Amino acid sequence: MVEDSASRRRRRTASIAQAYRDSHEVMSICLSLGVMVGGGYWLDLRFSLLPLFTITGVILGFVAAGFSLRRLLERLDKRSRQEQSSSSASNDQGAT
Repeated sequence: MVEDSASRRRRRTASIAQAYRDSHEVMSICLSLGVMVGGGYWLDLRFSLLPLFTITGVILGFVAAGFSLRRLLERLDKRSRQEQSSSSASNDQGAT
């Protein structure tokens, strides 16, 4: 009984830690987009070329955010497949 409670606590802690990692990745994606757009706007104000650097910052921000989002989604998909295969394997062992 003690081992069962300890293993549940470890799994819960691991899932909370993973949620923090995932939310950190999403915040990094948003921050990179904001920094690129803000940097482009600042350069436009500094050099008086208003739409040029802002548009460039938007494009670069979306490209960077797209790559990061793709990497995050691939990792989440891989984790989901692993959880499904491990749960189906435990169900198969329980049935036999």
